[in-house]
Amino acid sequence: MDTSVTLTGNALVVPTHSPVRSVAPATLVKNDLFERAGGPRFRLLEVAEDGSAWIINVSDKDGWPRECRYTLLLESLVAKEFTVVTNTGDGQLPFKSKAADARLKEAWDIIEPLVKNPAIFHPKLRGPLVTERAESTGASRTTIYKHLRTYWRGGQSKQALIANFPNIGLKQSGKTHGRGRAPVEGWYKTYQMDPKVDDVNIKAAVKKHYLTGDVATLAGAYHAMLAEHYSYLDSNGKSLPKDFGECPTYRQFLTVVKRCLTTEEILRRKKGNSDFERDHNHKIVGALHEAKCVGHIYEIDATIADVYLVAMDNRSKIIGKPTLYLIYDRFSRLCVGFYVGLENPGWETAMQAILSIAEDKEALCLKHGIEYDPRDWPAHGMFPQKFLGDCGEMISRNSNRICVGMESTISNAPPLTPQNKGTVECGFRLLHQSIAMDTPGYEPARNLMRRRGKKYDQDASLTLDEFIAIVLAAIIKHNRSLMPNYGMTPAMVLQGLPPTPIDIWEHDMSRSAGMLSRYTEDYLRLQLLPRDKATVTESGILFKGCYYSCPELEQLGWFITAKNRGRWDVEVSYDRRLVNGVVVHTEKNGRKSYLCELTPRSTSYNGYSFAEVAFVENEAVATQRANKNEDRRQRVQLHTTISDIAKPARAATKKASAGKSRASRKRDIAEDRNKERAQRRAGEAAISLPTSDDLSPTLVGSAAALHAQDSRCPTTDTVPSVPSGTSSGTSSLPAGADATSTEPARPLSFQEKLRLKQMELVNARTQ
Repeated sequence: MDTSVTLTGNALVVPTHSPVRSVAPATLVKNDLFERAGGPRFRLLEVAEDGSAWIINVSDKDGWPRECRYTLLLESLVAKEFTVVTNTGDGQLPFKSKAADARLKEAWDIIEPLVKNPAIFHPKLRGPLVTERAESTGASRTTIYKHLRTYWRGGQSKQALIANFPNIGLKQSGKTHGRGRAPVEGWYKTYQMDPKVDDVNIKAAVKKHYLTGDVATLAGAYHAMLAEHYSYLDSNGKSLPKDFGECPTYRQFLTVVKRCLTTEEILRRKKGNSDFERDHNHKIVGALHEAKCVGHIYEIDATIADVYLVAMDNRSKIIGKPTLYLIYDRFSRLCVGFYVGLENPGWETAMQAILSIAEDKEALCLKHGIEYDPRDWPAHGMFPQKFLGDCGEMISRNSNRICVGMESTISNAPPLTPQNKGTVECGFRLLHQSIAMDTPGYEPARNLMRRRGKKYDQDASLTLDEFIAIVLAAIIKHNRSLMPNYGMTPAMVLQGLPPTPIDIWEHDMSRSAGMLSRYTEDYLRLQLLPRDKATVTESGILFKGCYYSCPELEQLGWFITAKNRGRWDVEVSYDRRLVNGVVVHTEKNGRKSYLCELTPRSTSYNGYSFAEVAFVENEAVATQRANKNEDRRQRVQLHTTISDIAKPARAATKKASAGKSRASRKRDIAEDRNKERAQRRAGEAAISLPTSDDLSPTLVGSAAALHAQDSRCPTTDTVPSVPSGTSSGTSSLPAGADATSTEPARPLSFQEKLRLKQMELVNARTQ
């Protein structure tokens, strides 16, 4: 007898009566699936005590259990004629709705007595059993047979009886087929949707009229679609929408929108990617997913504090809100540095916040009257592997100083993505919440955009130093506070570690020491200050319009060398906020630096910032530029005036010196100079003239003595007196001169002119 197992078509042919043979240990158990390459798949349903086995072809929807010898199945498996299917393709247990669970219970109640009876596998006994069960339950034989096949093919489990609702019913191509929610009282027929027309119109209307901004609504897009695609012209040529039943309803419109567009697609198109990522995206990944340990990532950011301050010298003066910088360790939530001041956010203020990491905390607490505890500052002087900013001051060129001298990496989150540095952003919120109740001048954020909001600036009472003390106390409180939502590891929990920033930092320091670096405050100050080139000149070190010097450089002779051998450039560190001093670095000794102050030439800029100095310099250049035309006109006018004077002078000199040699013109140069000087003195002298009462012999004698010093001029005795009756306009002649003489008159001396003028004044008064 042939006892081999053969496959004919979709049937597994195994002789039912074959001698039992010794085979390898059984490797096929109940409900196992096995198949032949390229053939159908079978399931082992039952193995009887007599060695017979019942199998079913699960690939055949209408298949029934078949009987074969179990030993022959094992022989075929050993001969590799069949293989056991380990990957059945069965997924997770399907979700059961209430309706599906009711269907399952109903089917199981019908077939439960049948599947527990081994006789149900025999074809001759199966029919009477099913008929009897159908009569007792009221179910049809077809229904019972369907449930049995489903049970056997699905692995003989209750889960196999779960209704497959997605595959139940007519496969529709998108049309409603006359169905749908009927209107109240049936006043119109349900519109039949055509996916090739209506769906296309709805998608186009949504993209054109709805996904364009926050203001657009789905209702507006629906009405715009009706006006464009579902309207007609009346007798007056006016466009009107079609009646109900001739166009999609708003509910049908929404159904297509929900089916074709996801919520994410709608929000991204309406809000933009940045707003979606910030306000609407999921929060599956927490803040700890990138931080490996403490000291790995420090987050830094700035904001304007919500507190109004007053001036220190006059508390009646309100000076506005200060700038607040915070630096947080991402892993432990520890606040490691801060800055509070009146400077605008920028690299200089960020540098002050970074310097606060290494600042003397004891001196800081003592200055502001806060109790000092070294345990409150476990990260003192420790710098991370990476700083995380927000494309602000940390993306500037000066921030490269962190990478070069501190061996840290700078990373910047994309703009408008505060969720990427949520630790420091939440730090601002928590700090303001902790001080809001008791801090005078605090203005809630909601009041900023409120019309006719409360004037919180009128409550301002704190100076800058007092507010710094409050911020310092709030930071210490935060570092000691419990964090109930912190993701503690099982090791932390089992060790009884409290979830506070200080305890987490100290606990994790053992495995994060390799991530941290320690620097002194002096080193950091020189390292973080921006650097630029300055020029050594004979007047000092010229940098951005200011001159600097120090005794050390003067002793080294830098400025003398610059005057005699030429200028050269040096590197300086400076603070943009104040021009009073710079630090000069030498090329020969890179570790040697000199602190230089303004020279007397530039002390007028004392207390200015470099930006203010640049503004003044630019204003000076602008002023010169504005007056350059006038300056040029004055130069041209001077040239014209000199030419007008010099041209006739040359002509007159040429005429007067005609026939004379150059030597003869200079022969009597001393005498001619004295003569010219005497004449100039007469015209340039500025002596107030006395009246007749004040005219005394002493004054006249002094004038005569002065005149007598010149041997070329006559004394006062040679000047005749003027008669009293003589007119003030008549000139007196020197003694010995004839009025009718043809000889040229001698010019009067200064003393003679003075005497005549006095006499004229006296005669004028007497008349």
